[in-house]
Amino acid sequence: MIAAVINTDALVKMAYSSVLAGVAVAVVVSIAILGLTRSSEMRREHRAGAAAAYTAAAAVGLLLAVAIVIYGLILVAHKT
Repeated sequence: MIAAVINTDALVKMAYSSVLAGVAVAVVVSIAILGLTRSSEMRREHRAGAAAAYTAAAAVGLLLAVAIVIYGLILVAHKT
């Protein structure tokens, strides 16, 4: 009786999509944090080029994290 009520295909799809999105956000935020910390270290060592590259990596990481979250919210809003 319960099997007829629960759509297992949709449940499995939602589960692996959630895990994938969570891992993706964690990775890109980690890249952003790494970029910010390395950027400040490079600035202290007067390595402007490397500092700029790490700052760019941090910005890209933060933008990707925000984009993933916004995309997820759009998908949730579209389903309702």
